[in-house]
Amino acid sequence: MLGTSHRRPIGLYAWDEVGPEESALGFLLRMAEENGHPSTDSTVMDIGVRRAGIARGVPEHINRLAAEARTTPAALLAYSPVLRDDDKLVLRGHVVDKYLHFGVRRLCPGCIAESNHHRFWWDLVPVSMCPRHRLELVGACPCGAELGWRDGGVSICTDCGAQDRYRFERRPAEAKVLRSDAYILSRFGVGSAETVQVLDSLPMADVFKMLERVGSACEGYSREWRSAKSLGISLSVVQARGFEVLADGKMDEVLTRIFDGYINQGGKPEHGFSKCYGWLYHWFNHKRGVKFSPLLAEAIHLHGAARFPVTPKAHLAKIPENARRKLSLKAAAAKAETSVFAMKNIGLALGLIRTEKLSGSQLSFSVEDVDRIAHDLKGALSFEETMQRLGIGRRPLREMMENGSLVPALEGGGKRHAYVFRPMDVDGLLRKLAGTAPVVSKPSPTLLAISRLGKNRSVTIAHGVRLVLDGKVLVRERMQGRDLGLNALFIADNEALAAVDPTHHKMRQAATEKLMEAGELVPFSAAAKIMRLNARGLRRAIEIGLFSGVEKGASALPPKHVDAFARKFIMMGEIKARVGGYFPTLKDQIERAGFKPDKQLTKCLNSGYLRAEVEPFLKKLKQGAVSLDMPPPARNAVIQETRRILENADHPIETKEVLSMLRKKEVRLGPSDKDQFFYATMNEEKNEFVYLVGAGWWLRQRAFMGHIFPADRETPSYHNLVDEEIVAIVRQAKWPMMPDDIVASLAKRRIAIASSDPVVYLRRMAIRRPEIVRFHGKGYWDSSRAWAPARYFPKKVAAAA
Repeated sequence: MLGTSHRRPIGLYAWDEVGPEESALGFLLRMAEENGHPSTDSTVMDIGVRRAGIARGVPEHINRLAAEARTTPAALLAYSPVLRDDDKLVLRGHVVDKYLHFGVRRLCPGCIAESNHHRFWWDLVPVSMCPRHRLELVGACPCGAELGWRDGGVSICTDCGAQDRYRFERRPAEAKVLRSDAYILSRFGVGSAETVQVLDSLPMADVFKMLERVGSACEGYSREWRSAKSLGISLSVVQARGFEVLADGKMDEVLTRIFDGYINQGGKPEHGFSKCYGWLYHWFNHKRGVKFSPLLAEAIHLHGAARFPVTPKAHLAKIPENARRKLSLKAAAAKAETSVFAMKNIGLALGLIRTEKLSGSQLSFSVEDVDRIAHDLKGALSFEETMQRLGIGRRPLREMMENGSLVPALEGGGKRHAYVFRPMDVDGLLRKLAGTAPVVSKPSPTLLAISRLGKNRSVTIAHGVRLVLDGKVLVRERMQGRDLGLNALFIADNEALAAVDPTHHKMRQAATEKLMEAGELVPFSAAAKIMRLNARGLRRAIEIGLFSGVEKGASALPPKHVDAFARKFIMMGEIKARVGGYFPTLKDQIERAGFKPDKQLTKCLNSGYLRAEVEPFLKKLKQGAVSLDMPPPARNAVIQETRRILENADHPIETKEVLSMLRKKEVRLGPSDKDQFFYATMNEEKNEFVYLVGAGWWLRQRAFMGHIFPADRETPSYHNLVDEEIVAIVRQAKWPMMPDDIVASLAKRRIAIASSDPVVYLRRMAIRRPEIVRFHGKGYWDSSRAWAPARYFPKKVAAAA
């Protein structure tokens, strides 16, 4: 039984037609009044239904009410919520689960004065005004008691018994609230209202939420999510704010107020959407962003693009390029036609970007700054790119800047100087150096590239460039080719040597002979210069008794001591003058060659070596028999030997076998000779080496089983390659092939199945590959071809038949 009592329902004795816009629950109120019931409790008992079932449009309750009231279920449900199979309440085509009043009842004083029946839209939580009479909805009797669904009629108060429908106070509605309520009701088919594009495409539940969120956002920036309840403002006022913003196109003003509030609190625009717009963006992102509302996404995107760089990860609406006022580092570099590294250096040098690193933010440039940079520094080069363009290292480039050979366009300060060079300045330097030198495909063996200076030479690269620019040395030949830098400019080594000062050895010998012939003492400063000692070092040498018979504080030395010292020792200054290089590294290179500085000279705070030991080495160094270069890093040896192994191999080699072969050839795997060094090295060389799962290591550009393996594509496993070969073999067969036949065919192609049991492998392969079908006991066959003995006909063949 549907009733709420144990007694049998007695039914209704009075009834009426369903009123315009009247809900089933409102009709129940009127039936209580028509039948003289003091409360709807009596009405539902007499009908044998439940009030909650009528309120939610449950079919069995609606049908019972319709039968008793001499009406139809369709008439009752026309303006009533209906419970769908997915437990959602739907009112006139809109899901309104959380947006209906089932506890408090409201009414419009103007509407019931015209017709004393309940209108369905009075139950909508987001609606608080009546657009027809421009009055607020009333939810209480003048006696103070709240109206409820247990009352005995639409205008009847159960608490005080009042029944006068004209007694309710008429409070004028606010114009802004009326505007938003009118739009909401128009979506339910009640009246007409203006169209709002950003709202029209949204479901009503999202419209309600959008109005409340946007209206709450009018309060300014906040990290905490806001709602009408958290703000302590009525929902109708908050919704009215949101509607005005969306209908009048004021979203940009709201976003500006939020953004300015964030900046005033110490925020930085580089943090982008997730922080600049606070909780509003997190809510919008939670609603799936552009999928939720493309128009709102476009508004946020346009506003953000004018204030900070918008990354590709921000999946919002597309905006025109002229709307972007901030560009990311990568976008700015592309617009200025330069590299990211050069653009960063430009920003640092001009003070346009910060030097500190902040997590979650990115470097950005204003569009105006980028346009100016593109005009003044188009194609600018960073310090590293200039090194590559000239074909030299960091120190030679710095020395060229110091001697004025190449002046940077920009120089930023700080611990790490950020230099920027104009391409025209770098190319102009190369053209000026080359002069009218003839272009050759192969340089003369007697000439030396400028980039080779400083390596065992008495002239550095920067000094050599300066000599050419000053006209003291000429570039004799220029090698054909582009982007070769100083590697393509060749000079005569003897000309460079003739352009520098006379060697120290000749100076020492001439000065010493002159003083000895005169029988005079050598002055302190001249002695220090001849012996390549500084004044402090010579004074210290005298104090420790390195020169017998010379007293402390002496202002001159006997020539014999000076000459003996110069013959016995060779100092770092002379070594540098003869072989070139740089003091910070040259000393390490000499010691690495096996020569230790003299201990007595070390006490004098000078580095010197026995001439008899070092001189033969320097002669070999000049002849090219030995070298001061650093030995190649261990990884180079691993790469070269692995490459050699794989070039000679006829199939990929597994890691353990490669490691074994490397160790047999005495190739050391890094400083600690650990296997992990090999893995790390191969991982860094992915562009050359590839690991085929199931087979082993192979060279990417070397064909294997008819395939090469570019680094920009996904690498197939060895099993995939074998599967392709098996498919090709089976497709060429005239009858199903047994496993032994397939294995034999693979062997002829020098291919092995990487499995301990080929039969099991083939069974699994037939499952993986739809191109192959397996006939139990008869073998494997091409799935696209029919095989009558096995009564196998593919779907296409069967359809054609």
